[in-house]
Amino acid sequence: MIKKIYIFILTIINRIRINRSEHDFIEHNKKLSNQKYHEDNIVLIEMIGLHSNHIAISYLSRILTEMNNAQLIGYKPRLSLSIFNKLKSFIIEKKLKKIFESFGMTKILNIDININSKTLANQLKNKLMSQIKSKSDVHLLTVDNIWVGDLIYDQYLKSNMVPTLDIKSKDFEELMFEFCLLFNYWQGVLSKNKVRALIISHACYFMGLPARIASKFNIPAYQATLENIYCLTKYNLHPSSEFHSYKSDFEKFDIKIKDKAIIRARERLNLIYEGNINVDQPYIKNSAYNQKKPIGKVIHNNKPIKILIAPHCFFDSPNGLGKNLFPDFYEWLDFIAKLSIKTDYEWYIKTHPNTFPENKLVIKDFVSRYPKINFLNDEISHNQLIDEGINIVLTVYGSIGLEYAAKNITVINASQNNPHISFDFNIHPKSKEELKNIILNLHNYVNASLYSDDIYKCYYMKYLHYKEDIFISDYKSVVKHMGGYYDALFTSKIYDFWLNYWSKDIHSHINKTLKEFVLSGEYKMKSKWR
Repeated sequence: MIKKIYIFILTIINRIRINRSEHDFIEHNKKLSNQKYHEDNIVLIEMIGLHSNHIAISYLSRILTEMNNAQLIGYKPRLSLSIFNKLKSFIIEKKLKKIFESFGMTKILNIDININSKTLANQLKNKLMSQIKSKSDVHLLTVDNIWVGDLIYDQYLKSNMVPTLDIKSKDFEELMFEFCLLFNYWQGVLSKNKVRALIISHACYFMGLPARIASKFNIPAYQATLENIYCLTKYNLHPSSEFHSYKSDFEKFDIKIKDKAIIRARERLNLIYEGNINVDQPYIKNSAYNQKKPIGKVIHNNKPIKILIAPHCFFDSPNGLGKNLFPDFYEWLDFIAKLSIKTDYEWYIKTHPNTFPENKLVIKDFVSRYPKINFLNDEISHNQLIDEGINIVLTVYGSIGLEYAAKNITVINASQNNPHISFDFNIHPKSKEELKNIILNLHNYVNASLYSDDIYKCYYMKYLHYKEDIFISDYKSVVKHMGGYYDALFTSKIYDFWLNYWSKDIHSHINKTLKEFVLSGEYKMKSKWR
């Protein structure tokens, strides 16, 4: 108990105390942010806690305030309704305030919660709740012609760490009340003030709400990280949606570039099959294609059709890429499980070895109610499953769509917003009914011979073409040198690297390319390092 109290107190101190790296980063930024701008024009910036993001948004905020002759105003994306959350917010905000002031932030918006705002929020909540009869109603919900249902849905899953939504729960009603407070507030701020741009951390959850409302007023919202910058508008509500044009974009390349791209992508996929981690997904800690020697056979081979269900994280923004055939991953899984009863197939399910323990608990409970589906240990290598005869894979939009397709195994997605949608090496049903018909007639899809070089074209476009070298000329090498994705990007060590890396030439280059990007109105910023 004493140790836990000590750790808790130490955590609070570290939240408040500005360490040397943070101090040096703040002082560095102050030297670059000394201009004053017109008070009527505003650029809003979410007070993001991720260290690496601070480098990106320090530059983007200066560019946007300069180009719009605007002051920089900070905001918090969620309300602190309880005393505990207010205290937590105060502790976190104290240090963040110093960091963001070094970018030029002049003040922080205070969301005023009074009797009038609560009354209006309750009125809106009651109106919306009366329209909601099912989960799908939540998912498709619009307010003032602004689609917000995905944000509410995903926030509920994340906040409560549950696999699906319960529209009759007290938690949902409370969340809807917070949403209505936030919606009314942001509607007022963005309609009554000269807001020229927003800088956000995420386009999902309630963090994405200001950007979603801003799109109605044609105010651009920039999602900025050290790796990528997206300009979100009413035409592009979600980041990472460039996959819709992967095929057409690839075909614009010179033939020599195409050939090299396919060779390189094939080499990278082979590294994945060999069990390497951090090939092109730096957040992967454990390989799903490990080289562990199989303990024993896991696929029965009693039936000609052997299906692997590849589930996703239930709590992590299922709608982050846009609308899917199902409002959440649990609904998708439930749909499949009910169909399993009607089929004469072998059914298996396996999570990724990096999954949260909570996901395993949900799936084990699920399998206990659908005994036809066999639960596989997440440490079993996909190499073993492929060797033992898996010949159909079901996913919503997972990377397994590439990995199994390259082994000429049929993969069926459950979303028109999946990274492989512009190619034909996966099957992409457009409706639940089409998905149902496919699953009930899988004999038509086994050994479908969908394999082609398109797999490698897609891999190249997804992982290799869009370089993350926006602020750093060789971003991946730097992350690797600093100890990997989590050590490099989520600690103040990144400040030390940046201050050593920084030069006037680098500073000028970043400013120039950022200005060009903002003026272009393009969706995604491209690397301009030579």
